[in-house]
Amino acid sequence: MENLGFSLKHPEKVCYPQDAITRQDVLRYYLAVSGPLLRFTRDRPLTQIRYPDGIEQKGFFQKNPPSGAPPWLATWPIEGTRYIMLQDERTIAYAVGLGGLEFHISPLRHPDSEHPDLAWLDLDPMPPCGFDDAVALARLTLSALDAIGLKALLKTSGKRGLHLFLPIRPGPTPHDLFLAFKGLGAEIRRVRPDLVSLERLKARRHGVYFDFGQSAAGHTLAAPYSLRAVPGAPVSCPIRPEELGHIRPGDFTLCTMPSRLRAVGDIWAEPLPPQDPGPLLRLVAAAPGR
Repeated sequence: MENLGFSLKHPEKVCYPQDAITRQDVLRYYLAVSGPLLRFTRDRPLTQIRYPDGIEQKGFFQKNPPSGAPPWLATWPIEGTRYIMLQDERTIAYAVGLGGLEFHISPLRHPDSEHPDLAWLDLDPMPPCGFDDAVALARLTLSALDAIGLKALLKTSGKRGLHLFLPIRPGPTPHDLFLAFKGLGAEIRRVRPDLVSLERLKARRHGVYFDFGQSAAGHTLAAPYSLRAVPGAPVSCPIRPEELGHIRPGDFTLCTMPSRLRAVGDIWAEPLPPQDPGPLLRLVAAAPGR
């Protein structure tokens, strides 16, 4: 911490009581994965979820810097909100000192506040469905994208589902991507209506929710390597498609991720090049009720 320029506030504070994980442990973890984490957070609006008194107490979202924030903190004003940007290890340490556990990012990259350079999906299984059902839908989605010439990066959500990230050339608006993924979901639902749900109303969902709404303006997703604020300290972990069917969400935690990185490296170290969003946008016509 000394070489970062300040001391961590309350390093002994317990963040995950069931796992005896302290704020100091959280910071050690984030510094251990800072290289691959910062590759995706840098120059993006950050929404952190803070748990100053640990995960058994109510947490809250924070976008604007708190009062008394250091002058070196990088920010980006967008529509009345002055977002923090997670640019470096010093900012990680500052955020953890505030009780920040989860780091969620926007698909926007500075300075373009209107056109995402990431398109993404959240595949969220509805009970009694589980992770295996999310895996089945991920495979169908990857195949559908491959059929139109697009590739996606894959990661666990850190909870019960999976996330797909598609690097794209900026151009479409968030609403364009919202409709395009809604159209993609409708195409996949025709093949597996028992598995795919597009219902925005949670009470009406079944199977796995194909959450195209995550592409709407203002939405965020957990960053790659972000912790999640549930017992076990799970991590949203990048995975290879061939690992589907061989991994479980609980495999990737604060305690196991550093050893995974040493064993397999950062599998997103060479990200996909920005892709032409045209094939995806042509699916807008398939979006129901647009």
